[in-house]
Amino acid sequence: MDENPFYRRLKQTTASGEAGSLEALAFEIGNTVLQEGAFPSAYFEALMALLKEEHFLHLEGSWKLIRVFEENWNEVSNDQRRILLAGLEQQYEFFTDWMACFVISGILGEQYGNNDAFDALLRLASTRKEMPRSFVPHGLEHIARQSSDSKLAQRAFDELVKMKGDQSNMVRGEVAESLARLAKLRAKQ
Repeated sequence: MDENPFYRRLKQTTASGEAGSLEALAFEIGNTVLQEGAFPSAYFEALMALLKEEHFLHLEGSWKLIRVFEENWNEVSNDQRRILLAGLEQQYEFFTDWMACFVISGILGEQYGNNDAFDALLRLASTRKEMPRSFVPHGLEHIARQSSDSKLAQRAFDELVKMKGDQSNMVRGEVAESLARLAKLRAKQ
């Protein structure tokens, strides 16, 4: 991977830890994707390698580079989506920036919104770490609200209800907020 010049730039930028540098790099990635009409494989591979880097997992603002996938979702190929889903799930609980977990759970629930993402969210709901677990309801809420598959939407809602019994006050609070938003939405329909 070190032969990938973009990967070297990613490592240098994330090593600096400067939020402005991360934003500039995310903006550059988005512009390149827009110009090419596809998510370049060199960029994708570099970002996937970065997901495995411990310093990135502990970096404040790491979410800015993860959000690039969300913002350019239509240009992420099906193969890239498959790889991304596995990578996001594998690394999810190791992020220390809460916003990274929020963005990832949103990607799983909103961009994917399918059975594979639902299954990933179920597995993530069993992580021991409270902060990452507390954002799983966010992903389930998106599936319950937006899925065109009514059975999947109901399963996501049922899982949210089950999470009301979580041992963590933080998780139960997020579950309550998600259920309240869903109740308001259903009342309007």
